[in-house]
Formats: sequence, C-alpha cells, structure tokens
Amino acid sequence: MLPLTQLLLFLACWCGGAYDAVHHIESARLYGNIDEFAYYYIDLLIGTPPQRVSVIVDTGSGVTAFPCRSCRHCGSHMDPNFDFEGSSSARWVRCGTSECQGTCRDATHCGYHQGYTEGSSITGWYFRDRVRMGDLIQHNPPVETTMGCHQDENRLFYTQRANGIMGIRPPDGGKGSILENLFADKAHIDARVFSLCLADWGGSMVVGGYNASVHRGEISYVPMTTSGGYYHIPLTSMKLDGHQVSTQYGKAMIDSGTTYTYMASQPYSALRTALERYCAQHAGCGATLRGTCAEAPHGLSGFPTIEVWFGEVRTLWTPQGYLYRKGGRHTFCFAFEDDGPGANTVLGTSWMLRQDIIFDLREKRVGIVAADCPEFRERPEHDPKMAEEPAEPEGPAHAPPAPAPPAPGGGTAG
Repeated sequence: MLPLTQLLLFLACWCGGAYDAVHHIESARLYGNIDEFAYYYIDLLIGTPPQRVSVIVDTGSGVTAFPCRSCRHCGSHMDPNFDFEGSSSARWVRCGTSECQGTCRDATHCGYHQGYTEGSSITGWYFRDRVRMGDLIQHNPPVETTMGCHQDENRLFYTQRANGIMGIRPPDGGKGSILENLFADKAHIDARVFSLCLADWGGSMVVGGYNASVHRGEISYVPMTTSGGYYHIPLTSMKLDGHQVSTQYGKAMIDSGTTYTYMASQPYSALRTALERYCAQHAGCGATLRGTCAEAPHGLSGFPTIEVWFGEVRTLWTPQGYLYRKGGRHTFCFAFEDDGPGANTVLGTSWMLRQDIIFDLREKRVGIVAADCPEFRERPEHDPKMAEEPAEPEGPAHAPPAPAPPAPGGGTAG
C-alpha cells in the first residue's frame, strides 16, 4: 500500500483529469454555475454500453437518481432519459430482498420517494447497474451501485436542465450509495477522502484524495461531524474589516446542492449591515448598491474580504464568493440569504466557490484551501461507440511526495 502522503497528493496534468492508477485517485469535471444553472453537476456513465446522465452534485442528500424512459411524468433534460432495457448489466432491486431499503409500491419494484426543502420531489424504482464517474475521457473504473429510476418528478426536478441528482452525504455503512461503493472499491480507491473544487464555471470532483496542484496556500483543517447524515463543521464567527459581525451561526452544514449560503436573521442582517457600512466608508466599494445587488462596472476589487472562523481556524470568503454575477456584465448580487430567526447555517456553493473543500471521512475533518479550480463550460461529445472498457492508464507524472497533511488545528486558507 502506498504511503498516506502519496495517496493524498494529486499533482496531475489537468487535461480532463484522467484516472490516476498509481495513487488510486478518480477525478471528474464539474459543470454549471451559480446564476445560469444555480447548481453544479457531474456526468455519470451508467450501464453497458455506458449511457451518459447529468446529475447535480449534492452533499446534502443520499439518493442518486434520474429519469428513465419509462417515466410517466418527467421533464425534458440535457441527456436522453436512461434506457433500462438498453443496458445489459441493469437489474431491478426487488421487494422482499435485503437490497431493498425503500418501500414496496408493487410486487416487483423496490420504490423510493424523496422530498426536498424547496418543495421538489422525485418518485421511482431502485435498480442496480455499473456506473463510472465522469465522461469517457476520464477512464475512471466502474463500480456497481444502487440508483433510482424516476417515474415521477416535479417542480425544480421537472424543469432543471440536468437529468437528476447524485447524493453524496456521509455514508452510513450500507452498500447503497454511490460514494460508499466508490470507497469500497479498494482496487481503485485507497482513501476515504473526496474533494470538491468549484470555479465560477464548472470545477472538479476528486475521489480518493485531492488535486494539490490547484491550491494557492496551505490547507486548514477543521473538525467534522456527520450526525444526521450531513457534513457539519463548527462555524463560530465572521469578521469584516477587523470587526466581529456575529457569532450566532448555530449548527453549520456544507451543502453543495444549495446555491446560496443561508443563515439566521441576526447574522444575515449583521453581515449585510457591515458590508453596506464598509462600502459607505470606502467610496461605495467602487459600485452603486441597490438593495441586495450592486452595479460594479469596474469589478469587485473594492469590496472587502470576509473572515470566516471555525474555532481557531481562519478562512477567507472573497467578494467573488459572497457576490455573484447576475445576468448582465456589471450586476452582482448577494449570494447569502436570510433563513429566518433561529435558523442554522447552510454553507452552499457560494461559500465553497474558489476553494478546494476536502472531505476526509477517515480523520473526521474538512480541509479548506483557496484554489484555482479548473473551469469547464462545454461537455465533451459522448459517443457510445467509443465506450469499450479501456485498459487502466498509467498514472500521470507526479511531483515528489509532500509532507504529511497537518493535523486539525490553526491555519489560514487564504
């Protein structure tokens, strides 16, 4: 087995992020953004021969599911609905078996129903099949996992462009989730670590380690708890221009399936007031504020950076994260929202932006580091004729192993 330092170091040539067979690390491109899509998505290759399916990357849920051709009420999405009959390796999860973790809606199919906080829901049947993370160019090895075959979807799931969702909340030890099955593939993945690096457009997901070549500083680690099936980290305060904004953030969770960052009314009002006061004292931050948006013809360089503290660990939330470009060239709006009195905090994609967020389930910690995350706007062509199982590629050139990652404690992700 390779040393830990080698397992977690991924200094690959980023030409699509091919599977690293030397260090047993998988990677895939992400697509999407905050304004036009309001989510980030990944491509999965499902079945034999592989069919491409686009799914939202969601650390706040556990179901991986998408519409099938048999769907009775599904929207029109960017990829064709999955053809179950067209995959020679697909099989239904049957009722009355140990594999069925859902409900028996008929005598044959093990069913599921998943509702979400904004009112969307999906309903369908579970099946098992081979899945590869990313597109054909990544050459990631397949695993068999349980997925959902939508028979009904409504609201945002019906109208969104991506086909479905990939839930990657903390594994509970079962064999159903795609993340658990990736980690269980010891022949190809050595470490229970994955990372998400979100750029203004697209980004990357790495399983088995992280891509250190995009980091712009040292990784800061904070403790992580996974009670209730979510990734919780101890957000204790925010500061702006050296002044404390608030300490009332409740229990904070990281949710890549939520577009904005949500907090209780008190810290939201305090943060908005602090930003408005700062701009009033600094030439309007080079912008014209109008409610929750600003006209900034010269960009965001005049806006301050917010310090986000997790205990003794200081991280930075840049204007490019807490403000997002809205439609036109010069309009930017706040990417944080008021979730009501007494609410906990949800650190959505607007907080994750331009950082590599490293979920280390083995050590129960989250790494945070500023990063030049790769941008991807266009997906490669998907040609099923090119989908023959590739031989495992040789690993890319790597730099010498770096020092072991620091233990949880102080540091600055800036």
